[in-house]
Amino acid sequence: MSENKRSPKERAAQFVGAPRKACADRGKAAALRRGLSPGTVMDAWPVVHGLGGEIGQAGECVFVDIAALFACHPVESSHRNFGETARRIAQGDGKEIAESFERRFRRLLACDSAEDLTGQLRSWIRLASNKKTGVNYESLFADLWNWPRYADEIRVKWARAFWQSGNLEPENPIANIPVPTA
Repeated sequence: MSENKRSPKERAAQFVGAPRKACADRGKAAALRRGLSPGTVMDAWPVVHGLGGEIGQAGECVFVDIAALFACHPVESSHRNFGETARRIAQGDGKEIAESFERRFRRLLACDSAEDLTGQLRSWIRLASNKKTGVNYESLFADLWNWPRYADEIRVKWARAFWQSGNLEPENPIANIPVPTA
């Protein structure tokens, strides 16, 4: 299948496997973490390119963003989407979600651009690391890839998972979202 015809899910499965191996090298992991900052993103570019990803600015390139987030917290999960991950972070050991986490999650959902979203995700990934909660990076990759076109649908999926409303069955990470052609 040509590069442009692969679905976001296929791209995610292929690309996320690469940082798993790269993060075993402390130098590469450090370079990838620098991909979250516009001032140091160029340090991540050679590693991202070597992993088979595209290079670009932090917050504008899904490959750089996911590799950097993964390098910050390389613990994975099978959560349906990032809304479920945020719920697990917010609940901790209890059943209730603190109001501060709800406000933080609403800020995440309110992001207009992928760049803003990546900035919010950086703090959520730090929280996931502190709370020892894994992240489904393949699902997150697909959602970031589709964010410019389908942000509203992704927000709804995340909100349903966070507040446990609607269909709670496991879902395809990009269900009901058309596959982009480019």
